[in-house]
Amino acid sequence: MAALVLVADVAARRASETQLENRILDGVPSAKAASVRIDSVPFLGRLGVSGRVSAVHATVDDVQVGRLRFSRIDVELRDVRIDRRRLVVHRQVDLEEVDRGMAVGEIAQADLRAALGNVPIVLGDGRIGVTIGGVTASVTVDLEDNVLRLTAGRLAIPAITLPRIPLLPCVTDAVAEPGRLRLSCSLATVPDELLGEVNRRLSEEAGAPAPTAGA
Repeated sequence: MAALVLVADVAARRASETQLENRILDGVPSAKAASVRIDSVPFLGRLGVSGRVSAVHATVDDVQVGRLRFSRIDVELRDVRIDRRRLVVHRQVDLEEVDRGMAVGEIAQADLRAALGNVPIVLGDGRIGVTIGGVTASVTVDLEDNVLRLTAGRLAIPAITLPRIPLLPCVTDAVAEPGRLRLSCSLATVPDELLGEVNRRLSEEAGAPAPTAGA
């Protein structure tokens, strides 16, 4: 009996993960693949008691957004509340709220160069440089008002206005690592691409500007 309960619990968790993966792919049609992992043992038992799971991890691969190509975007949500009624009655996984989270998007060096018009950017461990004529100059990074600016003395490097990025609703930090640039932000809400239809509509309504007088 215990074995049957365990099998059912694992199957329910995997079905929920698959539903979230399909939801991401529907919301991010340019993505090549998506994967979701729910951390909760047991899954159904913990949901029944608290309505929460320890964590939800989501990854989407190869996403093109405007001029930028992200090799991957990772989301980690902690202490996630799930709508128990919709899960039981409608078999729909609705993530309602999170205690905290983090989203990180990775851009490969070659893709960053392409987005900048083939400027020979070099990404190192916490450092960014640009190599011209065999000489590498240091590059400073400024991220403000959703615009990424790279500056290297008098060299003109085009700024990048960050578009709306799936699963990465904000960008507050840019960190260079060998061969890649990581854009990240902390999360206090569930990204839209992980929301069910009902909660996505509520999220859109909450983010809509208030009507002006006389409108």
